[in-house]
Amino acid sequence: MNIFHFEKVHKAVTKATVFASSVFMASDVISQDATIEEVVVTAQKKSENLQNVPISVSTLSATELDNLNIKDFADYVLQLPSVSATQRRPGQGQIFMRGISDGGNNNQSLQGPAVAIYLDESPVTMIGDNLDVHVYDIERIEALSGPQGTLYGAASQAGNLKIITNKPSGDFDSGATVSMENTSGGDVSTLVEGFVNIPLTENIAMRFVGYNDDDGGFIDSVDGSITFPLSGITRTNGLYVKENFNDAVKEGYRAALRVDLDENWKVDVNVMSQQTETNGVWDQDPDLDDYEVSRFFDDATHDEWDRYSATVTGDLGFADLTFTTSSLERDFEVLSDYSHYSIDGYVEGYYTCYEYYFGPCVDPAIQFENDTHQEYDTTEIRLASKSEGKFNWIVGAFMTENETAYDSQWHIPTINPDAAVPGSGDMYFQTDQVRHEEESAVFGELYIDLNDTTTVTLGHRKFDTETTLTGFVGTVWWPNYILYSATRPDNVNSTYDGKDSVSKINVSHQVNNDVMIYGTVSEGYRPGGNNRTSQLGATYDADFLTNYEFGFKTILMDGKVRLNGAAYMMKWDDIQLGWFDPDISLLGLVDNIGAAQSKGFEIDSKMIVSDKLTVTFSYAKNDAKLTEDYNLRGSLAAKKNQDLPFTPDRKYNFGMTRDLSDSSRIDFNYVYVDQMWNDLFYDNRVMQGAYSIGNLSFTKDLGDQASLQIYVDNVFDEIAELFINVEDIQPLTTVNRPRTIGVKYSWKMNK
Repeated sequence: MNIFHFEKVHKAVTKATVFASSVFMASDVISQDATIEEVVVTAQKKSENLQNVPISVSTLSATELDNLNIKDFADYVLQLPSVSATQRRPGQGQIFMRGISDGGNNNQSLQGPAVAIYLDESPVTMIGDNLDVHVYDIERIEALSGPQGTLYGAASQAGNLKIITNKPSGDFDSGATVSMENTSGGDVSTLVEGFVNIPLTENIAMRFVGYNDDDGGFIDSVDGSITFPLSGITRTNGLYVKENFNDAVKEGYRAALRVDLDENWKVDVNVMSQQTETNGVWDQDPDLDDYEVSRFFDDATHDEWDRYSATVTGDLGFADLTFTTSSLERDFEVLSDYSHYSIDGYVEGYYTCYEYYFGPCVDPAIQFENDTHQEYDTTEIRLASKSEGKFNWIVGAFMTENETAYDSQWHIPTINPDAAVPGSGDMYFQTDQVRHEEESAVFGELYIDLNDTTTVTLGHRKFDTETTLTGFVGTVWWPNYILYSATRPDNVNSTYDGKDSVSKINVSHQVNNDVMIYGTVSEGYRPGGNNRTSQLGATYDADFLTNYEFGFKTILMDGKVRLNGAAYMMKWDDIQLGWFDPDISLLGLVDNIGAAQSKGFEIDSKMIVSDKLTVTFSYAKNDAKLTEDYNLRGSLAAKKNQDLPFTPDRKYNFGMTRDLSDSSRIDFNYVYVDQMWNDLFYDNRVMQGAYSIGNLSFTKDLGDQASLQIYVDNVFDEIAELFINVEDIQPLTTVNRPRTIGVKYSWKMNK
C-alpha cells in the first residue's frame, strides 16, 4: 500500500516537474517593470499590508480563487499548507492547523474545534459541521497560523481562518459565471453564479450575489448483504443500489448594503442564506472496486442556514470604532446507514433478538438520523488608536451566545415498540439534548515603538464562559431501567462555569524597507464544557496552547519576489480528549488528559519570473507528537512520541501562471499532502496514504469583458485517501473526485 502510494506520488511529481520545466524554458527574461502586488489583510483587525503584519498569514486572493476554480471548503483547504482537514461530505468539515489535532469529532456533545472560522467580522465556528460557504464574489481568504487567542478568542487555539466577502461599492458592476464539467466515470456537474453591484445614491450601494452549484455523483452504491450473527437474518440492499449516488446541490444568495453616513462613518448590513442537499456518501469500500460502496439505508443531508450581520465603523478622532453584530440560524439534518453496528451482536442481544422480553428476532439494521437546530449570536465593539506617536493600542469587548439543540436517533424500523425508547416507536437509542454556551471577554493589544524600526506588541484577553447541557440520552434499558415506562425521562443537566486569560508578546524589527523579522510568544484556548454523565466528572476544563515563533517577511529582487516564513514550537497542555469506552460508559466522554508538542516551519513565496510567467510555492513541515502517554482509567490508549492524527509531516503546493499572449494564459497548480494517521488511539488507527493533486486550465479572453476557460481538475486522476473513517462502524475511505474536465464562461463588467 505505502509502496504503491510512493510510486504514484513519484510519478505525479515527475509529471509536474517536467510540465513546469518546459514552461520555464519557454519563458522570457525576467521582467524589468513588474513587481509583486501589495496584499492587504485584516489579521490584526485592521487593514494592513501583509508584509507589515508580524503573523504567519497565507492568503488566497479573488484572482487566485477564480483561477483555481475554488468554490468550497475542500478546495481552499487543499491550497493552504499549514492547514489539514477531514470532510466526509459537504457541510461536515473539520479543520486543523500546524498539527494541533486530537482527531476532531462530529459529536455535538463533545469538545469543540481548535481552529476558528470567521465570516467577515464574526465567528461561525461549529463542532464537526462547519459551514461550507460557497466561494464566489469573495475578496480573499486568510489563514492565520498559530494561536490568535488575544484578538479572536475561543477556538482560535491553533489558528484562524477568515472568509472575507466583497462589499458594495460606489460604481455599478456586475458579473456572471456558467460552467459545465464531466467527471470520469461520474455524472455531469453544472454551476451558475452571478452578482450585481448597484449604487442607489451617492452614499448608498447594494450588492447581490446568487448561485446554484449542482455536483454530479461519482460513487456507486452496489449490491451487498449483511448477515447478523445472533439471529442469522440476512439483509440485502437492492433498494439502495444506484450508480453515481453521491450528488449535491448547493444554492444561496447574499445581499449587502453599505451606507456612507459621512466621510468618517459607514454602516454595512449583510444577509446571507444557503441551502445544501446531498445524497449518498463520498466514501469507497476498500474491499470493493474503486468508487464503490454498499449501503443499506438512505444517506442524505439537508443543511440550511441564514446569517444576518451589521457593522458600524467610524472615526472618533483619537481612535477608529468598530461595532459588529451577527446572528446565525441553522437547521442541519442527516440520514446515514448505521447497519454494520449490529454485526457485533450487542443490538440483537438486548433489543431485536431478546426473545424473553421482546418476542421473535427481527432485522436489527439501523438508520441513523440527526436533526440539529443552531442559533449563534455574537457582538463585538473595539477601538483602535490613531496616534502618530510611539504608543498605539486596540481594545475591545466580545460576547457570544450559542445554542445547539440536537436530536440523534438510531432507528430500527422492525423493532418491537416495547424495546424502543419510550414514546419513540422504533428508536433503540436516542440523544436529545440542548447545549447552551455563553462567553464574554475583554481584550486588548498595546503596540510600543521602541524606535523607528522596532515594535513590541503586548496582548491580553480575559474571558468568562458558561456552558449548560440538558436533555435525555439512553435506551429502554438505560439509564434507570426505564423498561416498559410510558415516558422518557430527562437525565442530563450539568453546568460548566470557568474564567481565565491568555496573553501574547511580539517583537518585530524592520531591517529595511523590504525585510522584517519578528518573534512571538502567544497563547490560545478552547473553553471547557460538560459531559453527559459523571463517570469522568460532570465537566471538563479549558485547554491551552503556547506558541514560540520566529518569522520573517521579505521582498527581494527589486520587488519581483515575495518570501515569507516562520518556524515555531507549540506546547499543548491539559488536552480535551473525547472518546468512547463501553467499559466506562455507553456515552462518548471528554477529559483533560495528556500533553503534546508541535514544531515545524512554513514558507510562502511568489516570484515574477518574466512579463509572462508568475510562480508561487508554499511549503509546511510539521512534527506533532504526544509528549506523554494517554492513560484512560489505567488503560494505555496512546503513547508518548506518537504522531497526532490528521497532521501530515509535509504539505506543499506549486502554482504557475503563464501568459501565452495578451488574451490567453495557462494556469497549473500542484498540491502534495504527506501520509498521516487517521486516529489518536494506537489500537484503532491506520495510516492514510500520501497523495498529490494537479489542476490545469487554459483561459482565453473573448473581449467585451468575457472569458472562456477549459480546465482539468485532478489531471493525474489521483485517488486520494482524504479520510479513513469508521463513522458508520464499517471501515470506509472518503475519496476525492476523479479527473474532471470542464468549461467555464465568465463575464464581468469591470474586469
